[in-house]
Amino acid sequence: MNPSPEDLAALSSDVDDTFRLRLAQALSERGDPRGEFIQVQCALAKMKPEPSAQTLRAREASLLAEHEATWLAELGLLPGDAVFARGFVDRVTVDASRAHGVYARLIRQEPVRALGLRVDLGGSEEQLPLLLEEIRHTGFAPSLERLTLDRKNYWDVIHDDELELRRQGTKLLGLSLDLDDFGRADSGLALLDIALTSPDAALLETLGIKLTGRGSNPLEALLQTLERAGARPSLREWTLEFSCPNGREWIRWVQLDSLSRLLALYPKLQTLVLPMTELQAVHVEHPELRELSLHWLGLIPCGPSDLSQWKPAPVPKGTGLQFLREAHLPKLERLHIDFQYEWYIAWTPEDLAPLFEAKGLPSLRQLELRNCAFGDMLCHGLVRMEHFPSLQVLDLTGVILTDEGAATLTRHRDRFPRLKQLVCGPWGLSESAWNALEKRYPVTVP
Repeated sequence: MNPSPEDLAALSSDVDDTFRLRLAQALSERGDPRGEFIQVQCALAKMKPEPSAQTLRAREASLLAEHEATWLAELGLLPGDAVFARGFVDRVTVDASRAHGVYARLIRQEPVRALGLRVDLGGSEEQLPLLLEEIRHTGFAPSLERLTLDRKNYWDVIHDDELELRRQGTKLLGLSLDLDDFGRADSGLALLDIALTSPDAALLETLGIKLTGRGSNPLEALLQTLERAGARPSLREWTLEFSCPNGREWIRWVQLDSLSRLLALYPKLQTLVLPMTELQAVHVEHPELRELSLHWLGLIPCGPSDLSQWKPAPVPKGTGLQFLREAHLPKLERLHIDFQYEWYIAWTPEDLAPLFEAKGLPSLRQLELRNCAFGDMLCHGLVRMEHFPSLQVLDLTGVILTDEGAATLTRHRDRFPRLKQLVCGPWGLSESAWNALEKRYPVTVP
């Protein structure tokens, strides 16, 4: 088969198999067994597992036994490298040392959705740069949804780098990257660079990155990759988070030397989400940002640490909110801060002063201050705020309150004239304090 680029684009968006079956009919009329194979697999895809499907399953197996090796050989693949779906190669997992020279042929002939490239210490790592250059030169297939650098043959602490692509027709609207190691030259960052410089990413709307690294994760290499790709006015959402493929949680955080550099790349950005971050930001401004989500912020020499390990060492301080005092975010509507109690950082009431004194957040409607260990002092600061008269939602999920903090909120109900929802729970409060709070506020228990 030698489908045209238009055929591959049609196959990528052929959700009801109309184009597949039309192509299958044309192949069958020429005596090509691939036509019958497409018809059989399309029929099976629409059938429930039942006895009537057994005949089709048997015919599918017979066609594969007779023709699979030939069909895959035309692509430079071996039996076991690929999985067919609805008559075409759908998923491929191949050693990187064999994929060089195969990639271009593969994506020009089959609507591949998932491609896994196995990389190990037996030589395929050395071939990876050549393969990545081939991917950059050839581009992504319009059908491609997932590209994985599979390092399962390494030791256990190394995870896969995986790039996911979300499309609408031929337009690439979303990218998601699982990244194991910033320092590895030929890795997920290379995949991200290729994706961002691809012509079909010109209208990219969302970018999400998941990190697996322990301890400190400096973002300088990531920032440089993003800056090389250039400004992207279409981007609306940028998220950064940690993932745990092996189920084990570690103390880890990112180092972001310049939030302004990141924001400058995306002038129309509306949502920014950061994990535990050692943030150095002197002045931050953005004309369009609507939502900002932060999970611990510190500006300290050595990053966060486990509470049990502080001992005689200097206690890490949560001073990373300083940028809010002078921030200019005129359209920010939602601000979320997760203090994560005091497991990793010793927050003090003084650390929150920049938030309470911020004058550059005139549109703030929803303020979420979660998992704070000093709830009473937090309440004292909230009722002194002068610059958020339009606040409609105050979320104190996980905040440790006593009757003192609840009484402070109750006495100063007039400080929140437009508040429509107060999110908090009765835990730690007396019945009388909780009842008084409920009388004064529209309370929602988380």
